[in-house]
Amino acid sequence: MSLRPKRRTTLVQSFGEGSLSASVAPYTPPPEADVLPREGDVVGEQYRLVEKLGEGMFGRVYVAERLDVPEHRVALKVVLADLYAGRNVQRELVMLAAASHPHIVQLKDHGQGSGFVWLTMPLFEGRTLEARLEHGPLGLREAYETFLPICHGVQALHARGLRHQDIKPENIFLATFEEQVHPVLLDLGVAVERHASFVAGTALYGAPEQLVALGGMQTRDEGPTLSEKMDTYALAATLLRCLVGPTYFHGEEAVSPFDIAEAFRLREEDPLPYGSRDDLSGEARRKLSDAFSRWLARDPGQRPSAADMARELEVLLEPEREAAAAIERTLGRERQAYRRMRFALGGLVALTAVGGLVGFWHRETLRLASALQQAEAQGRASFSQLDTCVAAHQLAKTEAATCEADRTADEKAHQAAIDKLQTTSAATEQAFAGRLSTVNTRLRTCRSDARAATEAFQTERELLVSERTTVEQRLEKAKERFATTRRKLEAERDALNKTKDSLVSERDILTEERDAARRAHVAAEAEVAKLEGLRDELKATIASLEKDKASRAACAPSGPAPATDAPAAPEAPPAAPEAPVSPTNEAPASPSSAG
Repeated sequence: MSLRPKRRTTLVQSFGEGSLSASVAPYTPPPEADVLPREGDVVGEQYRLVEKLGEGMFGRVYVAERLDVPEHRVALKVVLADLYAGRNVQRELVMLAAASHPHIVQLKDHGQGSGFVWLTMPLFEGRTLEARLEHGPLGLREAYETFLPICHGVQALHARGLRHQDIKPENIFLATFEEQVHPVLLDLGVAVERHASFVAGTALYGAPEQLVALGGMQTRDEGPTLSEKMDTYALAATLLRCLVGPTYFHGEEAVSPFDIAEAFRLREEDPLPYGSRDDLSGEARRKLSDAFSRWLARDPGQRPSAADMARELEVLLEPEREAAAAIERTLGRERQAYRRMRFALGGLVALTAVGGLVGFWHRETLRLASALQQAEAQGRASFSQLDTCVAAHQLAKTEAATCEADRTADEKAHQAAIDKLQTTSAATEQAFAGRLSTVNTRLRTCRSDARAATEAFQTERELLVSERTTVEQRLEKAKERFATTRRKLEAERDALNKTKDSLVSERDILTEERDAARRAHVAAEAEVAKLEGLRDELKATIASLEKDKASRAACAPSGPAPATDAPAAPEAPPAAPEAPVSPTNEAPASPSSAG
Protein backbone atom coordinates (compact mmCIF):
# COMPACT_ATOMS: atom_id res chain seq x y z
CA MET A 1 0.00 0.00 0.00
CA SER A 2 1.46 3.35 -1.02
CA LEU A 3 1.11 6.40 1.16
CA ARG A 4 -0.58 9.44 -0.35
CA PRO A 5 1.73 12.52 -0.32
CA LYS A 6 0.65 15.16 2.16
CA ARG A 7 -0.67 18.44 0.85
CA ARG A 8 1.18 20.43 3.48
CA THR A 9 4.49 19.68 5.11
CA THR A 10 5.88 19.48 8.05
CA LEU A 11 6.85 20.13 11.63
CA VAL A 12 8.77 23.29 12.27
CA GLN A 13 11.87 21.46 13.43
CA SER A 14 12.43 19.30 10.32
CA PHE A 15 10.05 20.38 7.57
CA GLY A 16 9.80 16.74 6.59
CA GLU A 17 6.80 15.12 8.27
CA GLY A 18 3.56 16.23 9.82
CA SER A 19 1.62 19.31 8.78
CA LEU A 20 2.19 23.06 8.74
CA SER A 21 -1.26 23.41 10.26
CA ALA A 22 -0.41 21.19 13.24
CA SER A 23 0.59 22.73 16.56
CA VAL A 24 4.18 22.06 17.54
CA ALA A 25 6.45 22.73 20.49
CA PRO A 26 10.10 22.02 21.31
CA TYR A 27 10.67 18.26 21.14
CA THR A 28 10.07 16.24 24.27
CA PRO A 29 10.66 12.46 24.43
CA PRO A 30 7.39 10.53 24.06
CA PRO A 31 6.18 8.75 27.18
CA GLU A 32 6.73 5.02 27.43
CA ALA A 33 2.98 4.45 27.75
CA ASP A 34 -0.20 6.39 27.11
CA VAL A 35 -0.74 8.19 30.40
CA LEU A 36 -3.71 10.24 29.25
CA PRO A 37 -7.10 9.07 30.56
CA ARG A 38 -9.80 7.68 28.26
CA GLU A 39 -13.61 7.45 28.16
CA GLY A 40 -15.05 6.18 31.39
CA ASP A 41 -12.11 7.31 33.53
CA VAL A 42 -12.60 9.73 36.41
CA VAL A 43 -10.37 12.83 36.44
CA GLY A 44 -9.83 15.02 39.47
CA GLU A 45 -12.06 12.68 41.54
CA GLN A 46 -15.18 14.46 40.24
CA TYR A 47 -15.28 14.44 36.41
CA ARG A 48 -16.19 11.32 34.42
CA LEU A 49 -15.08 11.33 30.78
CA VAL A 50 -18.12 10.62 28.61
CA GLU A 51 -17.14 11.25 24.98
CA LYS A 52 -14.01 12.32 23.12
CA LEU A 53 -14.44 15.54 21.15
CA GLY A 54 -11.00 15.72 19.58
CA GLU A 55 -7.34 14.77 19.84
CA GLY A 56 -4.23 16.80 19.10
CA MET A 57 -0.49 16.47 19.28
CA PHE A 58 -0.30 17.17 23.02
CA GLY A 59 -3.62 16.05 24.46
CA ARG A 60 -7.30 15.24 24.08
CA VAL A 61 -10.62 16.99 24.72
CA TYR A 62 -13.58 15.11 26.22
CA VAL A 63 -17.16 15.79 27.22
CA ALA A 64 -17.13 15.28 30.99
CA GLU A 65 -19.86 15.24 33.60
CA ARG A 66 -19.58 15.88 37.31
CA LEU A 67 -20.17 12.89 39.51
CA ASP A 68 -22.22 14.92 41.99
CA VAL A 69 -24.22 16.76 39.27
CA PRO A 70 -24.39 14.51 36.18
CA GLU A 71 -26.52 17.04 34.29
CA HIS A 72 -23.64 19.52 34.46
CA ARG A 73 -21.34 18.83 31.52
CA VAL A 74 -18.12 20.57 30.59
CA ALA A 75 -15.34 20.26 28.04
CA LEU A 76 -12.32 18.72 29.78
CA LYS A 77 -8.88 18.88 28.18
CA VAL A 78 -6.02 16.63 29.27
CA VAL A 79 -2.45 17.60 28.30
CA LEU A 80 0.79 15.70 28.77
CA ALA A 81 2.72 17.01 31.77
CA ASP A 82 5.92 16.84 29.69
CA LEU A 83 4.63 19.90 27.84
CA TYR A 84 4.97 21.89 31.07
CA ALA A 85 8.53 20.75 31.79
CA GLY A 86 10.45 23.59 33.41
CA ARG A 87 7.30 25.74 33.77
CA ASN A 88 5.32 26.85 36.80
CA VAL A 89 2.09 25.02 36.00
CA GLN A 90 0.03 26.36 38.89
CA ARG A 91 1.05 29.98 38.23
CA GLU A 92 0.12 29.79 34.54
CA LEU A 93 -3.20 28.08 35.26
CA VAL A 94 -4.10 30.73 37.83
CA MET A 95 -3.25 33.50 35.36
CA LEU A 96 -5.36 31.82 32.68
CA ALA A 97 -8.27 31.55 35.08
CA ALA A 98 -7.91 35.27 35.83
CA ALA A 99 -7.98 36.20 32.11
CA SER A 100 -11.75 36.56 31.98
CA HIS A 101 -13.30 37.87 28.75
CA PRO A 102 -16.55 37.03 26.90
CA HIS A 103 -14.59 36.00 23.80
CA ILE A 104 -11.93 33.86 25.53
CA VAL A 105 -12.83 30.36 26.65
CA GLN A 106 -13.22 30.51 30.41
CA LEU A 107 -11.03 28.21 32.50
CA LYS A 108 -13.43 26.87 35.14
CA ASP A 109 -11.37 24.23 36.95
CA HIS A 110 -7.94 22.62 36.71
CA GLY A 111 -5.63 20.13 38.32
CA GLN A 112 -2.86 17.58 37.78
CA GLY A 113 -2.95 13.82 37.41
CA SER A 114 -0.34 11.13 36.98
CA GLY A 115 1.64 12.39 34.00
CA PHE A 116 -0.95 14.88 32.74
CA VAL A 117 -2.58 18.25 33.47
CA TRP A 118 -6.35 18.73 33.11
CA LEU A 119 -8.48 21.83 32.53
CA THR A 120 -12.27 22.28 32.26
CA MET A 121 -14.05 24.78 30.02
CA PRO A 122 -17.66 25.51 29.02
CA LEU A 123 -19.23 23.21 26.45
CA PHE A 124 -20.35 25.29 23.42
CA GLU A 125 -22.63 24.53 20.49
CA GLY A 126 -21.47 25.59 17.05
CA ARG A 127 -18.47 24.94 14.83
CA THR A 128 -14.87 26.05 14.45
CA LEU A 129 -13.77 28.70 12.00
CA GLU A 130 -11.86 26.00 10.11
CA ALA A 131 -15.14 24.13 9.53
CA ARG A 132 -16.75 27.37 8.30
CA LEU A 133 -13.91 27.90 5.80
CA GLU A 134 -14.73 24.58 4.14
CA HIS A 135 -17.67 26.44 2.54
CA GLY A 136 -15.46 29.24 1.13
CA PRO A 137 -13.66 32.41 2.26
CA LEU A 138 -15.30 34.88 4.63
CA GLY A 139 -17.03 38.01 3.44
CA LEU A 140 -15.61 41.34 4.58
CA ARG A 141 -18.49 42.06 6.98
CA GLU A 142 -18.41 38.48 8.34
CA ALA A 143 -14.64 38.69 8.85
CA TYR A 144 -15.03 41.99 10.71
CA GLU A 145 -17.74 40.63 13.01
CA THR A 146 -15.64 37.50 13.68
CA PHE A 147 -12.19 38.97 14.28
CA LEU A 148 -13.11 42.19 16.10
CA PRO A 149 -14.22 40.35 19.29
CA ILE A 150 -11.29 37.92 18.98
CA CYS A 151 -8.87 40.89 18.87
CA HIS A 152 -10.48 42.28 22.03
CA GLY A 153 -10.15 38.86 23.69
CA VAL A 154 -6.46 38.59 22.74
CA GLN A 155 -5.86 42.09 24.09
CA ALA A 156 -7.48 41.04 27.39
CA LEU A 157 -5.10 38.06 27.48
CA HIS A 158 -2.14 40.38 26.87
CA ALA A 159 -3.35 42.73 29.59
CA ARG A 160 -3.01 39.80 32.02
CA GLY A 161 0.61 39.34 30.98
CA LEU A 162 0.00 36.23 28.81
CA ARG A 163 0.43 35.31 25.17
CA HIS A 164 -1.67 32.66 23.40
CA GLN A 165 0.99 31.39 20.88
CA ASP A 166 -1.34 29.21 18.76
CA ILE A 167 -4.05 31.35 17.12
CA LYS A 168 -5.44 29.63 14.01
CA PRO A 169 -8.87 28.79 12.49
CA GLU A 170 -9.12 25.53 14.46
CA ASN A 171 -8.79 27.48 17.73
CA ILE A 172 -11.54 30.03 16.97
CA PHE A 173 -14.97 28.62 17.80
CA LEU A 174 -18.14 30.16 16.35
CA ALA A 175 -20.50 29.44 19.23
CA THR A 176 -24.24 29.84 18.64
CA PHE A 177 -26.48 31.55 21.20
CA GLU A 178 -30.11 32.15 20.20
CA GLU A 179 -29.17 31.98 16.50
CA GLN A 180 -26.45 34.59 17.02
CA VAL A 181 -22.78 33.78 16.36
CA HIS A 182 -20.45 34.44 19.29
CA PRO A 183 -16.72 33.97 18.42
CA VAL A 184 -14.63 32.41 21.21
CA LEU A 185 -10.84 31.91 21.31
CA LEU A 186 -10.02 28.32 22.34
CA ASP A 187 -7.02 26.21 23.40
CA LEU A 188 -5.08 28.00 26.10
CA GLY A 189 -3.03 24.86 26.71
CA VAL A 190 0.21 26.39 25.37
CA ALA A 191 -0.39 29.95 26.61
CA VAL A 192 2.48 31.30 28.70
CA GLU A 193 3.65 34.49 30.30
CA ARG A 194 4.41 37.31 27.90
CA HIS A 195 8.23 37.03 27.83
CA ALA A 196 8.58 33.33 28.73
CA SER A 197 11.19 31.26 26.87
CA PHE A 198 8.79 28.38 26.24
CA VAL A 199 7.40 28.62 22.71
CA ALA A 200 4.87 26.60 20.73
CA GLY A 201 2.67 27.29 17.73
CA THR A 202 1.66 26.39 14.20
CA ALA A 203 4.08 26.91 11.32
CA LEU A 204 1.42 28.05 8.83
CA TYR A 205 0.38 31.01 11.01
CA GLY A 206 3.40 31.51 13.28
CA ALA A 207 5.45 34.71 13.35
CA PRO A 208 9.06 34.72 12.04
CA GLU A 209 10.58 35.02 15.53
CA GLN A 210 8.29 32.20 16.71
CA LEU A 211 9.54 29.78 14.03
CA VAL A 212 13.15 30.78 14.70
CA ALA A 213 12.66 29.95 18.38
CA LEU A 214 11.05 26.63 17.48
CA GLY A 215 14.14 25.71 15.44
CA GLY A 216 12.48 25.45 12.07
CA MET A 217 14.59 28.18 10.46
CA GLN A 218 18.26 29.02 10.70
CA THR A 219 19.47 32.49 11.61
CA ARG A 220 22.86 33.95 12.37
CA ASP A 221 21.47 36.36 14.92
CA GLU A 222 19.99 35.40 18.22
CA GLY A 223 16.62 36.49 16.90
CA PRO A 224 14.11 39.00 18.31
CA THR A 225 12.75 38.67 21.82
CA LEU A 226 9.54 36.69 22.12
CA SER A 227 6.55 38.87 22.96
CA GLU A 228 2.79 39.22 22.55
CA LYS A 229 3.39 40.59 19.01
CA MET A 230 3.52 36.92 17.97
CA ASP A 231 -0.25 36.82 18.53
CA THR A 232 -0.75 39.93 16.36
CA TYR A 233 1.00 38.16 13.48
CA ALA A 234 -1.00 34.96 13.97
CA LEU A 235 -4.26 36.95 14.08
CA ALA A 236 -3.40 38.75 10.84
CA ALA A 237 -2.24 35.55 9.11
CA THR A 238 -5.44 33.76 10.14
CA LEU A 239 -7.57 36.69 8.93
CA LEU A 240 -5.70 36.82 5.61
CA ARG A 241 -6.23 33.11 4.96
CA CYS A 242 -9.91 33.48 5.83
CA LEU A 243 -10.24 36.26 3.25
CA VAL A 244 -8.19 34.92 0.30
CA GLY A 245 -8.52 31.16 0.85
CA PRO A 246 -5.73 28.56 0.60
CA THR A 247 -5.10 29.23 -3.11
CA TYR A 248 -3.76 32.76 -2.62
CA PHE A 249 -2.34 32.40 0.92
CA HIS A 250 1.46 32.61 0.79
CA GLY A 251 3.12 29.62 2.49
CA GLU A 252 0.24 27.16 2.02
CA GLU A 253 2.42 24.86 -0.11
CA ALA A 254 5.74 25.49 1.68
CA VAL A 255 8.04 22.46 1.95
CA SER A 256 11.22 23.99 3.38
CA PRO A 257 12.39 26.80 5.65
CA PHE A 258 13.33 28.79 2.55
CA ASP A 259 9.71 28.58 1.32
CA ILE A 260 8.49 29.82 4.70
CA ALA A 261 10.97 32.73 4.64
CA GLU A 262 9.76 33.67 1.16
CA ALA A 263 6.16 33.47 2.39
CA PHE A 264 7.00 35.91 5.20
CA ARG A 265 8.33 38.37 2.62
CA LEU A 266 5.36 38.03 0.26
CA ARG A 267 2.82 38.39 3.08
CA GLU A 268 4.41 41.68 4.06
CA GLU A 269 4.95 43.06 0.53
CA ASP A 270 2.01 41.59 -1.42
CA PRO A 271 -0.64 40.24 0.99
CA LEU A 272 -3.46 40.45 -1.61
CA PRO A 273 -1.98 38.91 -4.79
CA TYR A 274 -3.55 39.40 -8.19
CA GLY A 275 -6.69 37.30 -8.57
CA SER A 276 -7.67 37.32 -4.88
CA ARG A 277 -10.76 39.18 -3.63
CA ASP A 278 -12.16 40.39 -6.96
CA ASP A 279 -14.79 42.31 -4.98
CA LEU A 280 -12.05 44.68 -3.75
CA SER A 281 -10.64 47.43 -5.94
CA GLY A 282 -9.35 50.95 -5.90
CA GLU A 283 -8.77 52.76 -2.63
CA ALA A 284 -10.44 50.06 -0.51
CA ARG A 285 -8.03 47.37 -1.79
CA ARG A 286 -5.00 49.63 -1.28
CA LYS A 287 -6.00 50.46 2.31
CA LEU A 288 -6.58 46.79 3.20
CA SER A 289 -3.25 45.76 1.62
CA ASP A 290 -1.41 48.46 3.60
CA ALA A 291 -3.09 47.31 6.82
CA PHE A 292 -1.99 43.69 6.26
CA SER A 293 1.56 44.87 5.51
CA ARG A 294 1.65 46.49 8.95
CA TRP A 295 0.04 43.55 10.73
CA LEU A 296 2.34 41.00 9.01
CA ALA A 297 5.59 42.93 9.33
CA ARG A 298 8.58 40.66 9.86
CA ASP A 299 9.92 43.07 12.49
CA PRO A 300 7.80 42.69 15.67
CA GLY A 301 8.43 46.32 16.56
CA GLN A 302 6.54 47.47 13.45
CA ARG A 303 3.40 45.45 14.23
CA PRO A 304 0.54 47.07 16.16
CA SER A 305 -0.85 45.68 19.39
CA ALA A 306 -4.03 43.61 19.40
CA ALA A 307 -5.99 46.66 20.59
CA ASP A 308 -4.64 48.82 17.73
CA MET A 309 -5.36 46.03 15.27
CA ALA A 310 -8.97 45.92 16.54
CA ARG A 311 -9.35 49.63 15.76
CA GLU A 312 -7.71 49.22 12.36
CA LEU A 313 -10.12 46.39 11.41
CA GLU A 314 -12.49 49.18 10.31
CA VAL A 315 -10.64 48.97 7.00
CA LEU A 316 -12.65 45.80 6.26
CA LEU A 317 -15.78 47.97 6.08
CA GLU A 318 -14.25 50.46 3.63
CA PRO A 319 -16.09 48.96 0.60
CA GLU A 320 -19.41 49.27 2.48
CA ARG A 321 -18.63 52.88 3.37
CA GLU A 322 -17.70 53.63 -0.24
CA ALA A 323 -20.92 52.01 -1.48
CA ALA A 324 -23.00 53.93 1.09
CA ALA A 325 -21.22 57.17 0.14
CA ALA A 326 -21.85 56.48 -3.54
CA ILE A 327 -25.55 55.86 -2.85
CA GLU A 328 -25.72 59.02 -0.75
CA ARG A 329 -23.99 61.00 -3.51
CA THR A 330 -26.43 59.62 -6.08
CA LEU A 331 -29.43 60.49 -3.90
CA GLY A 332 -27.95 63.92 -3.22
CA ARG A 333 -27.45 64.55 -6.91
CA GLU A 334 -31.01 63.43 -7.60
CA ARG A 335 -32.40 65.70 -4.85
CA GLN A 336 -30.27 68.60 -6.05
CA ALA A 337 -31.34 67.99 -9.65
CA TYR A 338 -34.95 67.86 -8.47
CA ARG A 339 -34.57 71.16 -6.61
CA ARG A 340 -32.84 72.75 -9.60
CA MET A 341 -35.61 71.48 -11.87
CA ARG A 342 -38.29 72.94 -9.61
CA PHE A 343 -36.41 76.21 -9.36
CA ALA A 344 -35.81 76.29 -13.13
CA LEU A 345 -39.44 75.51 -13.91
CA GLY A 346 -40.64 78.13 -11.43
CA GLY A 347 -38.23 80.70 -12.82
CA LEU A 348 -39.20 79.78 -16.36
CA VAL A 349 -42.89 80.20 -15.58
CA ALA A 350 -42.22 83.48 -13.76
CA LEU A 351 -40.04 84.78 -16.56
CA THR A 352 -42.65 83.72 -19.09
CA ALA A 353 -45.35 85.51 -17.14
CA VAL A 354 -43.25 88.63 -16.57
CA GLY A 355 -42.12 88.64 -20.18
CA GLY A 356 -45.69 88.30 -21.34
CA LEU A 357 -46.84 91.11 -19.07
CA VAL A 358 -43.94 93.35 -20.08
CA GLY A 359 -44.57 92.66 -23.75
CA PHE A 360 -48.27 93.21 -23.36
CA TRP A 361 -47.84 96.44 -21.42
CA HIS A 362 -45.23 97.62 -23.87
CA ARG A 363 -47.52 96.90 -26.81
CA GLU A 364 -50.49 98.52 -25.15
CA THR A 365 -48.42 101.52 -24.13
CA LEU A 366 -47.32 102.03 -27.71
CA ARG A 367 -50.86 101.59 -28.95
CA LEU A 368 -52.25 104.01 -26.36
CA ALA A 369 -49.49 106.48 -27.09
CA SER A 370 -50.34 106.30 -30.76
CA ALA A 371 -54.00 106.64 -29.98
CA LEU A 372 -53.31 109.63 -27.70
CA GLN A 373 -51.14 111.23 -30.34
CA GLN A 374 -53.94 110.80 -32.79
CA ALA A 375 -56.40 112.08 -30.24
CA GLU A 376 -54.17 115.04 -29.48
CA ALA A 377 -53.83 115.74 -33.15
CA GLN A 378 -57.55 115.52 -33.55
CA GLY A 379 -57.98 117.65 -30.44
CA ARG A 380 -55.61 120.25 -31.72
CA ALA A 381 -57.36 120.07 -35.03
CA SER A 382 -60.73 120.54 -33.43
CA PHE A 383 -59.95 121.78 -29.98
CA SER A 384 -63.09 123.69 -29.97
CA GLN A 385 -65.10 120.59 -30.41
CA LEU A 386 -66.02 119.13 -27.01
CA ASP A 387 -67.25 115.95 -28.54
CA THR A 388 -63.75 115.12 -29.66
CA CYS A 389 -62.42 115.33 -26.11
CA VAL A 390 -65.28 113.24 -24.77
CA ALA A 391 -64.58 110.64 -27.44
CA ALA A 392 -60.89 110.49 -26.50
CA HIS A 393 -61.81 110.05 -22.84
CA GLN A 394 -64.19 107.29 -23.70
CA LEU A 395 -61.51 105.59 -25.81
CA ALA A 396 -59.08 105.71 -22.88
CA LYS A 397 -61.62 104.09 -20.55
CA THR A 398 -62.26 101.35 -23.08
CA GLU A 399 -58.56 100.66 -23.47
CA ALA A 400 -58.13 100.54 -19.70
CA ALA A 401 -60.89 97.95 -19.36
CA THR A 402 -59.31 95.88 -22.12
CA CYS A 403 -55.94 96.05 -20.33
CA GLU A 404 -57.55 94.92 -17.05
CA ALA A 405 -59.16 91.97 -18.78
CA ASP A 406 -55.87 90.95 -20.40
CA ARG A 407 -54.09 91.26 -17.03
CA THR A 408 -56.68 88.95 -15.41
CA ALA A 409 -56.22 86.43 -18.22
CA ASP A 410 -52.44 86.51 -17.77
CA GLU A 411 -52.82 85.96 -14.03
CA LYS A 412 -55.01 82.92 -14.70
CA ALA A 413 -52.44 81.59 -17.20
CA HIS A 414 -49.65 82.15 -14.66
CA GLN A 415 -51.64 80.34 -11.96
CA ALA A 416 -52.31 77.45 -14.35
CA ALA A 417 -48.59 77.21 -15.10
CA ILE A 418 -47.80 77.14 -11.36
CA ASP A 419 -50.43 74.42 -10.80
CA LYS A 420 -48.95 72.38 -13.64
CA LEU A 421 -45.46 72.77 -12.16
CA GLN A 422 -46.71 71.60 -8.77
CA THR A 423 -48.39 68.59 -10.40
CA THR A 424 -45.14 67.72 -12.19
CA SER A 425 -43.20 68.04 -8.91
CA ALA A 426 -45.67 65.76 -7.17
CA ALA A 427 -45.26 63.20 -9.96
CA THR A 428 -41.45 63.38 -9.56
CA GLU A 429 -41.73 62.86 -5.81
CA GLN A 430 -44.05 59.93 -6.39
CA ALA A 431 -41.53 58.41 -8.82
CA PHE A 432 -38.76 58.86 -6.21
CA ALA A 433 -40.98 57.28 -3.57
CA GLY A 434 -41.66 54.42 -5.97
CA ARG A 435 -37.93 53.84 -6.37
CA LEU A 436 -37.47 53.81 -2.59
CA SER A 437 -40.34 51.35 -2.31
CA THR A 438 -38.65 49.11 -4.90
CA VAL A 439 -35.38 49.20 -2.95
CA ASN A 440 -37.22 48.36 0.28
CA THR A 441 -38.97 45.47 -1.47
CA ARG A 442 -35.60 44.13 -2.64
CA LEU A 443 -34.23 44.44 0.87
CA ARG A 444 -37.19 42.50 2.26
CA THR A 445 -36.65 39.86 -0.44
CA CYS A 446 -32.96 39.60 0.47
CA ARG A 447 -33.84 39.19 4.14
CA SER A 448 -36.40 36.53 3.28
CA ASP A 449 -33.79 34.73 1.15
CA ALA A 450 -31.32 35.00 4.02
CA ARG A 451 -33.82 33.45 6.44
CA ALA A 452 -34.53 30.67 3.95
CA ALA A 453 -30.80 30.08 3.52
CA THR A 454 -30.39 30.01 7.30
CA GLU A 455 -33.16 27.44 7.62
CA ALA A 456 -31.62 25.36 4.84
CA PHE A 457 -28.26 25.64 6.58
CA GLN A 458 -29.78 24.48 9.88
CA THR A 459 -31.37 21.52 8.11
CA GLU A 460 -28.10 20.63 6.44
CA ARG A 461 -26.28 21.09 9.74
CA GLU A 462 -28.66 18.69 11.50
CA LEU A 463 -28.17 16.18 8.69
CA LEU A 464 -24.41 16.51 8.94
CA VAL A 465 -24.55 16.16 12.72
CA SER A 466 -26.58 12.98 12.31
CA GLU A 467 -24.10 11.65 9.76
CA ARG A 468 -21.22 12.59 12.04
CA THR A 469 -22.87 10.71 14.92
CA THR A 470 -23.27 7.64 12.70
CA VAL A 471 -19.67 7.85 11.55
CA GLU A 472 -18.46 8.29 15.13
CA GLN A 473 -20.42 5.21 16.20
CA ARG A 474 -18.87 3.23 13.37
CA LEU A 475 -15.46 4.53 14.30
CA GLU A 476 -16.06 3.59 17.93
CA LYS A 477 -16.94 0.02 16.92
CA ALA A 478 -13.93 -0.09 14.63
CA LYS A 479 -11.80 1.19 17.49
CA GLU A 480 -13.09 -1.57 19.77
CA ARG A 481 -12.31 -4.16 17.10
CA PHE A 482 -8.90 -2.64 16.68
CA ALA A 483 -8.32 -2.72 20.46
CA THR A 484 -9.27 -6.42 20.57
CA THR A 485 -7.01 -7.19 17.64
CA ARG A 486 -4.24 -5.16 19.24
CA ARG A 487 -4.52 -7.07 22.51
CA LYS A 488 -4.43 -10.38 20.63
CA LEU A 489 -1.41 -9.29 18.60
CA GLU A 490 0.29 -8.05 21.76
CA ALA A 491 -0.24 -11.47 23.39
CA GLU A 492 1.18 -13.17 20.30
CA ARG A 493 4.05 -10.71 20.33
CA ASP A 494 4.80 -11.53 23.97
CA ALA A 495 4.78 -15.28 23.18
CA LEU A 496 7.07 -14.70 20.22
CA ASN A 497 9.34 -12.60 22.40
CA LYS A 498 9.61 -15.47 24.90
CA THR A 499 10.37 -17.93 22.09
CA LYS A 500 12.91 -15.51 20.73
CA ASP A 501 14.59 -15.22 24.15
CA SER A 502 14.80 -19.05 24.40
CA LEU A 503 16.27 -19.32 20.92
CA VAL A 504 18.75 -16.59 21.74
CA SER A 505 19.87 -18.55 24.83
CA GLU A 506 20.28 -21.75 22.79
CA ARG A 507 22.15 -19.79 20.16
CA ASP A 508 24.54 -18.45 22.81
CA ILE A 509 25.21 -22.01 24.14
CA LEU A 510 25.82 -23.36 20.62
CA THR A 511 28.07 -20.42 19.90
CA GLU A 512 30.17 -21.21 22.97
CA GLU A 513 30.37 -24.92 21.98
CA ARG A 514 31.35 -23.94 18.44
CA ASP A 515 34.09 -21.65 19.75
CA ALA A 516 35.41 -24.47 22.03
CA ALA A 517 35.44 -26.93 19.09
CA ARG A 518 37.29 -24.37 16.97
CA ARG A 519 39.92 -23.95 19.70
CA ALA A 520 40.33 -27.77 20.00
CA HIS A 521 40.65 -28.05 16.23
CA VAL A 522 43.36 -25.39 16.20
CA ALA A 523 45.26 -27.27 18.97
CA ALA A 524 44.93 -30.58 17.05
CA GLU A 525 46.26 -28.98 13.88
CA ALA A 526 49.24 -27.63 15.84
CA GLU A 527 49.96 -31.16 17.28
CA VAL A 528 49.66 -32.73 13.80
CA ALA A 529 52.15 -30.21 12.46
CA LYS A 530 54.52 -31.11 15.29
CA LEU A 531 54.17 -34.86 14.56
CA GLU A 532 54.77 -34.28 10.84
CA GLY A 533 58.01 -32.51 11.78
CA LEU A 534 59.09 -35.49 13.90
CA ARG A 535 58.21 -37.84 11.06
CA ASP A 536 60.39 -35.90 8.66
CA GLU A 537 63.29 -36.02 11.11
CA LEU A 538 62.85 -39.82 11.53
CA LYS A 539 62.85 -40.31 7.76
CA ALA A 540 66.01 -38.30 7.51
CA THR A 541 67.64 -40.41 10.28
CA ILE A 542 66.61 -43.70 8.58
CA ALA A 543 67.96 -42.48 5.28
CA SER A 544 71.24 -41.55 6.92
CA LEU A 545 71.51 -45.05 8.56
CA GLU A 546 70.83 -46.82 5.27
CA LYS A 547 73.45 -44.73 3.59
CA ASP A 548 76.00 -45.60 6.28
CA LYS A 549 75.12 -49.30 5.96
CA ALA A 550 75.57 -49.19 2.24
CA SER A 551 78.87 -47.43 2.68
CA ARG A 552 80.13 -50.06 5.16
CA ALA A 553 79.01 -52.87 2.87
CA ALA A 554 80.97 -51.37 0.01
CA CYS A 555 84.14 -51.06 2.08
CA ALA A 556 84.11 -54.71 3.48
CA PRO A 557 86.68 -57.39 1.95
CA SER A 558 85.38 -59.78 -0.61
CA GLY A 559 86.77 -62.93 1.18
CA PRO A 560 85.21 -64.46 4.16
CA ALA A 561 85.52 -62.43 7.14
CA PRO A 562 87.90 -63.71 9.67
CA ALA A 563 86.36 -65.41 12.54
CA THR A 564 86.49 -63.45 15.58
CA ASP A 565 85.00 -63.80 18.89
CA ALA A 566 83.10 -60.51 18.36
CA PRO A 567 79.47 -60.88 17.59
CA ALA A 568 78.17 -59.80 14.25
CA ALA A 569 76.78 -56.28 13.98
CA PRO A 570 73.08 -56.31 14.11
CA GLU A 571 71.11 -55.35 11.07
CA ALA A 572 69.59 -51.93 10.95
CA PRO A 573 66.08 -51.99 12.17
CA PRO A 574 63.40 -51.67 9.53
CA ALA A 575 61.97 -48.24 8.86
CA ALA A 576 59.22 -47.41 11.19
CA PRO A 577 55.86 -46.89 9.52
CA GLU A 578 54.53 -43.36 9.30
CA ALA A 579 52.44 -42.46 12.28
CA PRO A 580 48.84 -42.01 11.23
CA VAL A 581 47.25 -38.66 11.94
CA SER A 582 44.72 -39.15 14.64
CA PRO A 583 41.37 -37.47 13.90
CA THR A 584 40.80 -37.11 17.58
CA ASN A 585 42.40 -34.80 20.09
CA GLU A 586 44.74 -37.67 21.31
CA ALA A 587 48.32 -37.37 19.98
CA PRO A 588 49.88 -40.62 18.55
CA ALA A 589 52.76 -42.29 20.45
CA SER A 590 56.21 -41.17 19.29
CA PRO A 591 58.78 -43.81 18.08
CA SER A 592 61.07 -42.95 20.92
CA SER A 593 58.54 -44.18 23.41
CA ALA A 594 57.37 -47.28 21.53
CA GLY A 595 59.82 -49.63 23.37
